[in-house]
Amino acid sequence: MTAGHERFIATDGVSKTYNPRRADPVRAVDTVTMHVDRGEVLVLEGPSGSGKTSLLSLIGCMSRPTAGRIVVDGRDVAKLAESELTMERRQRFGFIFQQFHLVADLPVIENVLVPLYPTELSLREMRRRAHAALGRFALDAKASRKVRTLSGGEQQRVAIARALVNDPQVVVADEPTAHLDRRLAEELLAILEDIHRDGRTVVIATHDPRIFDHPIVDRVLEMRDGRIVGERRR
Repeated sequence: MTAGHERFIATDGVSKTYNPRRADPVRAVDTVTMHVDRGEVLVLEGPSGSGKTSLLSLIGCMSRPTAGRIVVDGRDVAKLAESELTMERRQRFGFIFQQFHLVADLPVIENVLVPLYPTELSLREMRRRAHAALGRFALDAKASRKVRTLSGGEQQRVAIARALVNDPQVVVADEPTAHLDRRLAEELLAILEDIHRDGRTVVIATHDPRIFDHPIVDRVLEMRDGRIVGERRR
């Protein structure tokens, strides 16, 4: 095992098939057995269509497998009711997407608050957490600005603040540098390094060598045609 030396997430013979009952089923993930250690930085590397994003969505409890088991911190999440799976995802994971998925005409702080709805927290506590997350990236002064008025780098940091607002144990990033220039990609990697230094587990799907060759990475799993075909350790 790597980094945290404790198995945190594991898949056992997991498959994901889209359109399973139609004439054109697509097996995006094909009988994958793998694990993520607590506290490590793991990269799923492969070209478009290799299955890495689908596997990432399974690991992050965003979708259910067609077959196989997914165990997160000792709990078989594939068997959970939808409400329990949603709670597991909201409480344990933070997500960084390649397109940011921000609402351009909403204020920055409202975008950051999204993962906290619905919640038992008071609005005051929710806003405190959102301001703290924005403050980490020197964006608290722009909390009331609409997202569309921000630069690309600022929008990237808002998206990362949103991923961290629920204090997740695991940060999941899907092709986070796909649309970034060199400067913004380097800034993102520095932020991911800080996130990892906090003690969080980080799982990234990418085909960008700037990420899978970076010193922060503990392991790289190579994917092709829905399967893991190789593993490299740092």
